[in-house]
Amino acid sequence: MHRHRGHPVPSLSSARRGPRALLAGLAAVLVGVTACSSPSRSGPATARLRNPTVGALAATRGAQGSVMPPRAHGVATTMVPPLPRSRPQPVRPLVLPPLPGEGSWSGAGQPGRSGYAIFTTQLRAQPGLPEAGLALIDPAVTKLVLYAGSAEPYGSWPQQSYVAQSLQPSLIGAFNSGFKIYSYSTGWYDQGRTALPLEAGAASLVIFANGTATVGEWARDVAASSTVVAVRQNLTLLVDHGAPTPQAQIPSDWGAVLGGGATTWRSGIGVTSGGDLVYAAGPDLTPALLAELLVAAGAVRAMQLDINPEWVSFATFSRAGAGGALIGTNLLPGMYFAPSHYLEPYSRDFFAVFAR
Repeated sequence: MHRHRGHPVPSLSSARRGPRALLAGLAAVLVGVTACSSPSRSGPATARLRNPTVGALAATRGAQGSVMPPRAHGVATTMVPPLPRSRPQPVRPLVLPPLPGEGSWSGAGQPGRSGYAIFTTQLRAQPGLPEAGLALIDPAVTKLVLYAGSAEPYGSWPQQSYVAQSLQPSLIGAFNSGFKIYSYSTGWYDQGRTALPLEAGAASLVIFANGTATVGEWARDVAASSTVVAVRQNLTLLVDHGAPTPQAQIPSDWGAVLGGGATTWRSGIGVTSGGDLVYAAGPDLTPALLAELLVAAGAVRAMQLDINPEWVSFATFSRAGAGGALIGTNLLPGMYFAPSHYLEPYSRDFFAVFAR
């Protein structure tokens, strides 16, 4: 894939969280992320607006699953429940009438003690298109890890090339990263080392020391701090303030499509108002349609990841009985790589989702 540099529906929030048992002694964990007051680089006007609630990864969750807004200026207090939530409320269909089960979430990957940490569904972006895949990742019971590829970034990294066998028992998901970093000057940082400098204004998937993550504009929504352990940048935000950015309407700004045109396999990652990560991917998508899918899934901010058939991949993993072999399942049957490619040496960087 080549570098170059889409109406919202109600987001997935407290309305779709099932009741939780009252958990005594929950301690607030301060996530030390501060929003930067310096102006961002030029871009869509909507992306320049300050949003004092967006610097936090996850909102404070009450005992019954309520969502408290993050503190202003990008500092939030996060309550981390030990159990997964119940099944989220269905996603409102973008095409009527909906297909059977369209937009209804199902648990995916290995379930935890009382439920699933990843939920998946399928949704059509517009009439006549095949269903795209959506995945929701609960940060309260998962840990996100950035893996370097065997070929890029250069050098040796703490997590690299594939998920080691010793870590596979807790692996429940994995998905593709963004464009090739050296070909497209994409910022990449992990555990104190920088492969390519992080750029202010760039869309960034940011992982914190506790394994939670968020999506935002670097130096506006989130900035370097002792709690930030990994950052993967790619272009600018595709969704901001719960709506597609104006730039989403310009296909040429979002990568070269194999064979030409504006539609291809595309993938993206976003964060909801409650702190969940939402991934979207599918064939025959423009940047605007990918943005609409992410907004439908509840994203308040989102970024495009990689595009074109070979590079779009999301898999979940479960086990065949206690101590059994890993069973991988692709989010969509048409995805190019088998799930097992995350367990074998791979040249490109990617993200792995582990159960806490």
